[in-house]
Amino acid sequence: MNANLSADALIALGLSHQIKYPLYYIKKLKLIITPEQSATLMKQREQVEKQFVDCELTGKKLTRKIDDNVFINFADLIFNNLDNAEHNLHKIRISLSILKDGQAVFTNLEKLYLYRYVFAKGIPHEEKIKLTYEMVESLKSRSIKRILKQMLKDKEEGPFKNNNLRQDKLLWIAREYKKQGIYYTEIANTDLCKPGLPAIEFLEEVHEIMPKIEEETGVKIRFLAAIRRIPLTIIKPYEENNDYLRESLNTIKAVAKSPYVVGSDFIGEEINDISELQPVIKELVEYVSEKDKDFVIRIHAGENDSFSSNVAQSIKCIQNSLKEGQKMPSFRLGHGLYTEDLNSKEGKNLMKIMKKTGAVLEFQITSNIRLNNLSNVADHPLKTYLENGVKCVQGTDGCGFYGVDTIDEQLALQNLLGLDDSDFEKMRKVENEIMEKSEKTFKKKSKAFEKFLEGRTIREALLNEEEKISLQSAENKIMLRITNSLDTRTELKNKIKKLPENKVPIIIAGGSFNARGRETELTNAGRELIRNLLQKVDSNKAYFVVGHKMKGYEKAVLDISKELNKNFEVDAIVPKLVTAEVKKDLENDELSGICISPESEDFGIYKSFNYEIFERRNSVVIAFDGNSPVSNLVQEAKNGKGKSKIYINEKIPTLKEKANSLDGYVVPFNLSENIVEKIIEDNPEIA
Repeated sequence: MNANLSADALIALGLSHQIKYPLYYIKKLKLIITPEQSATLMKQREQVEKQFVDCELTGKKLTRKIDDNVFINFADLIFNNLDNAEHNLHKIRISLSILKDGQAVFTNLEKLYLYRYVFAKGIPHEEKIKLTYEMVESLKSRSIKRILKQMLKDKEEGPFKNNNLRQDKLLWIAREYKKQGIYYTEIANTDLCKPGLPAIEFLEEVHEIMPKIEEETGVKIRFLAAIRRIPLTIIKPYEENNDYLRESLNTIKAVAKSPYVVGSDFIGEEINDISELQPVIKELVEYVSEKDKDFVIRIHAGENDSFSSNVAQSIKCIQNSLKEGQKMPSFRLGHGLYTEDLNSKEGKNLMKIMKKTGAVLEFQITSNIRLNNLSNVADHPLKTYLENGVKCVQGTDGCGFYGVDTIDEQLALQNLLGLDDSDFEKMRKVENEIMEKSEKTFKKKSKAFEKFLEGRTIREALLNEEEKISLQSAENKIMLRITNSLDTRTELKNKIKKLPENKVPIIIAGGSFNARGRETELTNAGRELIRNLLQKVDSNKAYFVVGHKMKGYEKAVLDISKELNKNFEVDAIVPKLVTAEVKKDLENDELSGICISPESEDFGIYKSFNYEIFERRNSVVIAFDGNSPVSNLVQEAKNGKGKSKIYINEKIPTLKEKANSLDGYVVPFNLSENIVEKIIEDNPEIA
């Protein structure tokens, strides 16, 4: 929901509602403020600083905490600082959109959400200034002026004069969609999974505003309660709350009484096997059977090649959850980009199952390319699905996020994938089916909801319903996530250490950065390359960093270092949860230490390589093997603030694609070459 509006629309929202804008982002974006604004903020900061005198945080973390709690009225920042308004708005605008001049990764996406939350979840400042049309006219941005003038007009009279920020956000999503010719949309929203008031307050606002929005725009907005497939580490309450899946399910079952909640969605970076969430899917399928046969289950699957089995596994998870005689519920799969080869026997069988079960696949080509999941558009499967009668629709994955609209998406599908009118007609037919069913369901659920309320307010009725469901589930001790992982911090506490700061890190990728089912085979040529590298590198000037699996080329660094008696420091960056097998490998005496990532899943540790190394210092990256996870690691190295010299094994298909997409930024090599001489020549500081 917070990805749908353009940067200019979010900025206009912030100005109209005069939100609190944190000092942290003023510093981070290097915004220019007036001496008066600076003096006011510093005076406020002195008071806030006193609140954290006994805080355990120190250094940069403490500074960040304080600056996050010092605010200026965003309207004051812009309108009482017009000389610098254009400069500041330009910087802010860039911070609200994903990279346009290259590929990003989920780390960039998560950071971008934090910048967007300031506006999308904005809190009005206590000290307001009077906004006038003359002030708005002083801005140079025509887009911001157009939107902000209409917002001022809305506040003067009409059905939207008392809108809060979230209601205005929905109104402007609808207005922007109307311009694009969209009249029905389903938006994933995590608030609908948060127990207690967060979900219910959201629905109160939706029930109040949506009839007015539909009357003006004709756009019908419906919602999917979005369950995070893994806790989002940038949001601490989720990271610390082990019961979030149970709470999410209980909340969904209550809020789904509302006709505006049409289903659920499993969202987040696809770095775990969807089968881990079989118990959650089973409970949702049971809910469909017992309470709401029109409830939609959407699962993000097949977005990258880390788990190419996830599309088939998603369908199997639903099938295995059916009661005897129960039909397949309405379900959709977001992305479906990576599966078994669709031309293989397994791929053709998968498409038959999709047709039989009524699966609907949603495709978002801009998102796939910009988030480093698709480098070669020739590999996109949409045309094949359509030719084989699989139901498909076009989406945007949050158009404001990527600075595109549905017209851009359609042109991309037409020009890049070769879709013709008959292909679009097939997708339009699926859209019509979904919209017609949704309209019937909405009317039916609206009547049922009125009956459910029995004169009570939405808050009273849903709080009571959620409490009842929570009590019923209290005795249910079934684990909702299937995992056999151990807590790394507890199991390997004697191995934990900080990465050195006085040496150059050399990252060896080849063993830990594979999708499930893929094993790295260490070749003789590869082993000799590692040996040659270790002989040339000075252990006093450089150290090695590997992943967590201690296999392939990464394990070879340990073994050959011991053989040569070079005493290299070799550290591993590891997830916060590991299997017993990985734990045993990490206990290797030759491994100097480990740095624990806040990510619980194997395929998320590339983010910690970014935070611990690429954002902080110069480095050398040598990628021997891998697929999607190593592609993310390489992209992080290229995007980082520190300078990374990157060397890629061009004989590995995924790495070759990545090398081609980053032409000029990386050095391709093959194992038969003497790439070590080139590495030493490029990085004399390590020899």
